[in-house]
Amino acid sequence: MISFDKEKCVNCGICVDACPFSVLLRGEDVPSFRGEQYCIKCMHCAAACPKKAVLWNDQPAALEKSLPKIPDDFSETLEGYLQTVRSYRNFKPVPVEKELLKHVLELSVWSPSAKNQHPTNWIVINDEAKLLTIMNLILAYVKESGNSLEIADEYEKGNNVVMGSAKTVVIAHARTNAINPAVDTAIAMQNITLMLNAHGVGSCWAGYLTRLSNVIPEIRELIGVPEGHQIFGAMMAGYPDGERYLSVPVRVKEPKISWQ
Repeated sequence: MISFDKEKCVNCGICVDACPFSVLLRGEDVPSFRGEQYCIKCMHCAAACPKKAVLWNDQPAALEKSLPKIPDDFSETLEGYLQTVRSYRNFKPVPVEKELLKHVLELSVWSPSAKNQHPTNWIVINDEAKLLTIMNLILAYVKESGNSLEIADEYEKGNNVVMGSAKTVVIAHARTNAINPAVDTAIAMQNITLMLNAHGVGSCWAGYLTRLSNVIPEIRELIGVPEGHQIFGAMMAGYPDGERYLSVPVRVKEPKISWQ
């Protein structure tokens, strides 16, 4: 749990003010805790402490790294970056490196999450044989059920609308009794999308794969989704092959904004 380094803490009360659930109280030497309040481990206190005096399990709760300096034109750069991120479905025939994926997935824990639960678990499939098995299960299901027959029709034309030509697929699952697993997963996946793109890795959210994996028990069993969990997202990922985007397109759908 959270504690305080008595040698560093100057009892300034900044962490007390930063706590979103009033867990902390001003103490005589260091802050104390309200017994009836539950700490969600958001680490606002550690982020706000000017002395890095907040501890987690008796270790510093703030990284030693300094906050990056944000350039003055960052908002313009970020706006341009967001306008150029595209979905990719055609990839080179190689999986994304494990080290890069591990780094990007680990960064997902800095995404916002309801009550700081971070319920999302990640399954990375780089096994081409397993991807083919999943695809065959999906094809068998759509032909038998009559649902989403366009998947089989496009597949026969050489177009895999489920996972493109990706050799890497990332599947996100979470326990269904979390506070807001669908939104938490979507936020984390979007941050992953942006980070992958920054590393030159294209991706595309795989809606067919998400939906069908939840209704085909053999897929859930094959990839190890536990009971009480639902797949809330999936994405294909890889190094773009043949897809080049040279301009920022107009958006034909304007956002609907109500000012009240």
